[in-house]
Formats: sequence, C-alpha cells, structure tokens
Amino acid sequence: MTVLRFSRADTVRCRFGVSPLWETVSAVRVLHGSKHRPLYSPWVAAKANAAAHLDLTRLRAVQPRTGFTPDFLTPPPKASRAKFSTEIARVRAAPLEVVRTELERSRDELNNPAAAEIDRMLTDPAGTRERLADEIEHAWTTLIEPDWPVISRVLDDDIAHRGEQLTSGGLAKLFDDLHPTLTWEDGSLVASRYREPDRELAGEGLLLIPCAFAWPYLVTIVAPGYQPTLVYPARGAARLWDDAPTAPDPLATLLGRTRATLLTALDPPATTSALAAQYGLALATVAEHLAALYGAGLVTRRRTGHQVHYRRTDVGQAVVDASVG
Repeated sequence: MTVLRFSRADTVRCRFGVSPLWETVSAVRVLHGSKHRPLYSPWVAAKANAAAHLDLTRLRAVQPRTGFTPDFLTPPPKASRAKFSTEIARVRAAPLEVVRTELERSRDELNNPAAAEIDRMLTDPAGTRERLADEIEHAWTTLIEPDWPVISRVLDDDIAHRGEQLTSGGLAKLFDDLHPTLTWEDGSLVASRYREPDRELAGEGLLLIPCAFAWPYLVTIVAPGYQPTLVYPARGAARLWDDAPTAPDPLATLLGRTRATLLTALDPPATTSALAAQYGLALATVAEHLAALYGAGLVTRRRTGHQVHYRRTDVGQAVVDASVG
C-alpha cells in the first residue's frame, strides 16, 4: 500500500498533463504483453508489420511484466501538453548516476528475467541511455505519432471529464472514479495495490496523466527528485481500437441516422471536431445536429479552455437505453 499525504496547498495543486512519451513507452509494454491485455489486441494486430522492423531489445528488458521500470525513461512532464521532442531530450539528459541506480533496481527487483541484458547495459550507462532514447524515439515515430491526433482527443476528453468531477465534487469525487485501487481518506490518497514508499506531497501537488495504453493498471511515481505523479487509464480508450459506435435502428428511426449516431457516440463526452473526424462529417453538419440535440434536452455542453465538450443528459441516456432494451 502506498499513501500520498496532501497538505492544504496540495489540494489546489493537482493538475493534469498529456505525455506522448508516456503513451509511447506504455505502448511498447502493451506490444510485448498483449495476451494479458485483450483490449489492445486489435491495435497490436494492426501494428504487427511496423513493429517487426523495430529493435526494442533494451526497452523491453527494462519493462518487466512485474517489477520496476526506470523512471528516467518517463520523467513527469513539466507542461500540461508536453511535446515529444522536449520529453525525449529530458531522457537523453538524465543524470548518469540516476540511470545507473534505476537500471540496477530494475535488474534486481523480483528476479527480472532480463537481468543479464541489463548487466550488459550497465557496462556503458551513457551509451545505454542514448540507445534507450533511440528505441523510444523509433517507437514514437512508428507506433504512436501517426495516430496521435486521435489518441490525444481521447486524452483531452478524459481531462475535460475529470476536471468537471474535480469542480463539482472535489478530490473525493475525482479519486473515487479514477481507478478501483484508489481511496481518498481524510486528506490522503491510498493506492492499495502498490509497494512504493509513502510520500508527503509537501506543497508539490499531484500530476495526473491519462494514458490510452495504461488499462487496466495504475502507475505511481513517488521517488524523490520526481514530481509526484499518477498515470491512469484514460476513459474511452477502447473506442480507439474498435469501430466507431453506430446507432441502434429504433433510435435512428426516431431521430434520424446521423443525429442518433452522434448521440450514441457521446460516451465519453466529445467535441464537435472529434466527432467530425471520427465519422467523416463536416464540422457544420455535426454542429447543427448537436445544437438540435442540445435544444431537445438530450445533451449538455461545457466549455473547457477553447473547446466545448458535449455529453448525454440523463434524458439522452434514457433514450439510448430504451432503444437497445
């Protein structure tokens, strides 16, 4: 069990971040362990040919199925929307003493089956750091970057939803729904299935990173020298690997096919541009139909920054449920 203790200052210093680096490293883990995470089987199959040309030997060695993965490979982002180029530069600049210490921990914890490979890596920490960064960069350009616009929309939708939870119900409501292993108790966040040391946040706050490739796991970063961070499964990630949802026929008869499809698609909430891209529709067409659904009380909308997210109301949900009942 790991406990994160919040001061009064920490309760107002929780923030969200999007990290293409985290998505890339997490995707590599999925690639080599997909039999344990069937959600990603369609993605693994789609990327099989491209992945076959990647050398990920070292990155795989330091990502055991259970045990410690070096934190220097995924330093918590400093910006709310980090650029991959900025993040990978931080990996290449990681202090060599940190590289060495974290590689040793990865080798020694829980009898890592790749211990011999890590021993070879430890003979040249500087070269290993560069080669690991190269492997991550190749994985980004091959596996993630082509799909980044779609992936990032799912992450943005998740953050909009979590922000609404935080605004309406505070940290208790946010953490109650974030992951089943988390519990908010009297000013502390308890991660029940983790063995990291407890951490006093001491005014640093907590960084929350939604990750499309994290399901079903939660990752904690509490080591000294790093921003305290939780990486959690993003809502709606499953829709990246499945076909876009279609409207039930009874609902299409009632509302019309396009309008019914958009109402069905609002799980999780989405923006006009995301829906237009998902279904190949003109922005004006999507905006017109969403306005009609809003006027009928079937959807609600909320502005977050420069974006407006639409979600089904209770009435809209009842209509969808009745059409599939």
